[in-house]
Amino acid sequence: MTSPERTAVGSDAQWQVEVADSVSEIPEDVWRNLAPPDDPLYEYALFQAMERTGIGPDAYRYLVLRQGQRVGAVLPTCVFRALALEDALGNQGRKALRPLHRIMGRPLRVGMLVCGNLLGEGRVLREPGLHAEAPHLLVKAVQQLAAAAGTRWTVLKDFPQTDMEWLGPALDSAGFFRAPGMPDARITLHAKTFEEFVSSLSRNGRSTARRNLARFSEHDDATFEVRERFDDLVPAMMPLYEAVLDRAESRLDVWTPEFMTLLSTDPRISAKAITCWQGNRLVGFLICLFGEKNSVAFRIGIDYTCSRELRLYQVTYYRGIEEAIRSGMTEINLTQTAYESKRRMGCHLVPLEHAVTHSNRVCRAILKRVFPMALNRSGEQP
Repeated sequence: MTSPERTAVGSDAQWQVEVADSVSEIPEDVWRNLAPPDDPLYEYALFQAMERTGIGPDAYRYLVLRQGQRVGAVLPTCVFRALALEDALGNQGRKALRPLHRIMGRPLRVGMLVCGNLLGEGRVLREPGLHAEAPHLLVKAVQQLAAAAGTRWTVLKDFPQTDMEWLGPALDSAGFFRAPGMPDARITLHAKTFEEFVSSLSRNGRSTARRNLARFSEHDDATFEVRERFDDLVPAMMPLYEAVLDRAESRLDVWTPEFMTLLSTDPRISAKAITCWQGNRLVGFLICLFGEKNSVAFRIGIDYTCSRELRLYQVTYYRGIEEAIRSGMTEINLTQTAYESKRRMGCHLVPLEHAVTHSNRVCRAILKRVFPMALNRSGEQP
């Protein structure tokens, strides 16, 4: 542990918080014991892949709460030294920043420490029953890490209610304020077949699904294929991914070909690509991660020149749901955005929350009023 941020940054009753530069410095069995059970977004190898392939942050840091050799908690964080603020705020925030852009002639960039998981729901990986000072030690460590990294903004991104309740008193004492995030859209899967799943939807959901699937089936040259190895398709997938990214609410993570290739080639990452073809041309894909019983459909790519005609967005998600059912999953998380469409697919919404602070008290007071209004919580694509 050699970098300036990596000294012990808090201690109490022989507990202390240390900073690791890489998930690889934390033993894999320790990580697995602390990570949420059966959440493929917290696979050890996935964090290694994020670190290796340059998908956004300038650095990764992991706050490790330990007592001797015992590790009680881990909080993943990412350092952004010059993040374009509009990439964090979404549609409404971008609109609010336009006058400032006109004055400055360039995007407003900020230093930001993001706590959690760039690819989805934030978590504190922790043992049950930790002593009452544990959250205070971690939050103090977050503050000291931000100071050492030179980031004035600190954001705990997309945390569930259970983690926010555990951290709450410590966050309040440290001057953080809360802002609602966009919820995850999840489906509990009881059906044994896809047709049974469609039949279980609301009347509106059933008719929408059957109409979209019928529209797709009118095109004899349009087909789907599920690929466990898809690295050969990465050059064709990247433009489709970038087309969706251009319309995305936030862009904290920007996938690289190297990252997408690792999702395919690392045997420890249980990723599949649901691919859509029109003739010999790839026109859509959905990358899903699979745990024992839980799955995540977490990135989609679309050719917008044929999307409307083929009903690509909806039908690609239907095929992802179908693959989850076929693989024996009991839940699939369709993540954030496009809630109207996802509700018709049978999703229920799981609330998530941000905690935010700034090193300057005046800025913090302004942000407390402005930041929640700048966030787009509709989840609709622009």
